[in-house]
Order: sequence, then C-alpha cells, then structure tokens
Amino acid sequence: MVVACVVIATVAAIGLTVTAEKEYSATAALLLRSSAAVDPQRAVDTNLQLLSLPQVAERAAEELSGMSGEEVSGAVETKQQGESDIIEATAVSSDSQKAADIANGFAEAFVAFRGEGNREGQQTGRVELVERATPDDTPISPKPLRNIIFGLAIGLVLGIALALLLEQLDRRVKREDDLTEATGLSRLAVIPKRKSFDRDHLGQGALSPAETEVFRMLRANLRYFNAKKEIKSVLVTSAEAGEGKSLVSLGLALAAVSSGERVLLIEADLRDPGLSKVLGLDGVGGLSGLLSSDAGGTLEGAVTTVQAGKLADAIGEMTLDVIPAGAIPPNPTELVESDQMKNLISQAEEKYEFVIVDTPPVLVVADAIPLLFEVSGVLVVSGLGVATRSSAADLAEQLDRLGAPTLGLVANFAEHTGRSYEGYGYGRPPDADLMQSGKRSGGPAATPGNQ
Repeated sequence: MVVACVVIATVAAIGLTVTAEKEYSATAALLLRSSAAVDPQRAVDTNLQLLSLPQVAERAAEELSGMSGEEVSGAVETKQQGESDIIEATAVSSDSQKAADIANGFAEAFVAFRGEGNREGQQTGRVELVERATPDDTPISPKPLRNIIFGLAIGLVLGIALALLLEQLDRRVKREDDLTEATGLSRLAVIPKRKSFDRDHLGQGALSPAETEVFRMLRANLRYFNAKKEIKSVLVTSAEAGEGKSLVSLGLALAAVSSGERVLLIEADLRDPGLSKVLGLDGVGGLSGLLSSDAGGTLEGAVTTVQAGKLADAIGEMTLDVIPAGAIPPNPTELVESDQMKNLISQAEEKYEFVIVDTPPVLVVADAIPLLFEVSGVLVVSGLGVATRSSAADLAEQLDRLGAPTLGLVANFAEHTGRSYEGYGYGRPPDADLMQSGKRSGGPAATPGNQ
C-alpha cells in the first residue's frame, strides 16, 4: 500500500509538472519619498493600501492592451522590500515579456496616481519608479524537483495512513499467536500455506515426506495430548468455510496411516463434500445413502478404500478407508444427528484404531453440534488470513459453553513456519525401495466394487 501510494503520487506529480503551463515573473521597484514628519513604516503601509485600490489597476489596464483591471490586479502582488522604503510590484504571466509589461505598467500607473494627488494638494509624498521590470526567461512554475519531493512526501504519508487504516479495519488473524490469544486453545500444529495443500491442487499429486511430517506432528500431539485418555476419534471443524478443515482431516488421516494405524475418515460435511472431490469419489451411496437407508446399511458397505500412497510419497502402498459424503441430501442436519450416525461412529471406533470425522463449520450450520459428544475430542482448524478474531473467539466460546471435549487448535495457511518443505529439513530422504515395500498387512480390506 505504501509503495503503491508513493509511486502513484510521484507519477501524478511528474504528470502535473509536465502538463502544467509555465509561468514567469517580473518585478518593478518603487521608492517612497515621504516627509520627515511622517512615520516611514506608516507611509509604507499607506502606500501598500493605495496600491490595492481598483483605480490603480484600471489605470494600468488602459495602457495594457487586452487586459481588464481585475486581470491586472490578479496578476500583480505588492510587498515591502525588507524594512526599506522600497515597494516591489511583481507580475506573473505565462509570457516573460508580458509579465515585465504588466509590472512596469502597474508601477507607472501608481506613480501617476500619486502624482495627481500631490497636484491636488493632498501632499501624500512622492513615489519614484527606481527599477523597471525586465523579462526573465526562467519560469517560476512549475518546479519539477519541488513537485517530485512533494509527491513523494504526500504518497508516503498517504500510504502509511491507508495501511494503518486497513490494518485496523481488517480483523483477520495473521499470526499463530493471535489465534491462541483469541481462542485460549492450545496450538497443536501449524500448517504452512502451500500450493499442494490448496483445495484446487490437493489430491492432484502426492505430498512430499516433509509435508506429511507436518501432519505426523499433529497426530503425535493428539496421541499424547492426554495420557490418561485414549483418543479414538476426532471431530474436525472450523468457525467459517474456507479455513482448510478438510485438508487437516485428510492430512491427519494420511499421517496416522503412515504410522501403521487402521484409520477411517468419515466425510460428515453433507452440504459441501470437498473431500469426495479431492479423492475422486462419486456422489452415490456414501454416508448420506447409509444414513437415509430404511434397510439400515452396514459400515462396511459405505466404506471406500483408496490408495494412500497416491496422496503421500512417504506412505508407499498403504491404503486409507473413507466414507465419502455421498449425494447431497435435503435434510443433512437430521441425518447427522440421527441414532444411525451415533451408532456408525461407535462401530467405527471398535473396528478402527483412529476415526476422523470431517464436519461443516460450527458457526455456519448446526450439523456438527450433535456429534461433538460422540467423539473422543474436537479439533479446531483456523485459517490465518481467513479467520477473524471474533469468529475464532466465538467458536471457542461456543465449544466451551456446550462443554465439548476440545483438544486444541490447528493454525492453517501459515506464511512462514521457519522450516523448509522441499525435503525433510532434518535427516536424509527415505529409501525408495523401503517405501515401495511398506505395504502393511492386517488392515480393513476393501469391499467388493469399492475403489
């Protein structure tokens, strides 16, 4: 903002300087000769007042062709030269010769005006034209250097003011520490802002080992969050849409799979099923079909197995079980808060070592609220540059008011995390042969027809 304002103001100053009409000035000097009985300064002040009379300008206009008295008066400025008895009459015009003519014509008109007063017996003192104005081809305006400096100064002040104003008006949280302060929740992980994590690119290529390591750190923090309580299932939510909760859900699932755990990822966001799009799963069946089935479908029938190795290099040939959202139903809230959904989570906790439930934003729709108490804990995702202080604080307050088992906070879209994600950042790259032979055994098998 500051740079833009400085550049714009400077360019504008240069443009005005180039296009502005040049002005020239010329000065004629008048000497006042007053009697000894009159105070010299008072005499000067009196003559300055007389110089401003319309009669003087009208008399000068009669001698200057093509000008009115008002034009002459507007073009001439009179002032005392220091503390002397000399008064300067300076004329400004777009032509240097015309400026000299106006100054001389005005001075001569005043000398004649004062002379007439003396002849009539007013005895106001004598005035002499002691220095005639001469043309000066150096323009007094515009002044390029001064204008550019003014443009820079104005742009700098305006840019800083606008930047500060926008900073005050922008309530989005930019730093991880501000999220922690606004919510009062423990920060479990910081997810960097990367193209491969973007919703439009997620799933288009495999995450690097270092990118997967970010979510492994989150999984480790969750595992040891409470040594006395086993975290079997986690509900992932956010305050608003677009904060990256689906990314965190998928990344956490991949990290758990890479550790050898039997993992089930449930897409319970039946209004905007982003995970299905990322994983390439169609909208038939899935969670909505299971929950709306009168015959009472089975957990195994809704599960789809995907190749986790296509999503993360460090996983090899391991697989991930997913229950996609399925077709968007007309009554998502009723389905999610149904007894079938509660039984589904209970069955999943018995069959799998770790269950992740991706839900809609809590402050946007109420779908996630019935599930808050059906899981071991709630994981809050807040997007830096997306979440506002008020929305983050409101979410934490609502979860606290409901008595939800909130585990902590994930700060998403961090600009700088202080580490490199082009490689591991610590240690050496994994052995490619070992990664290819990393297929685990004993996990839940894919059901017939699943992809």
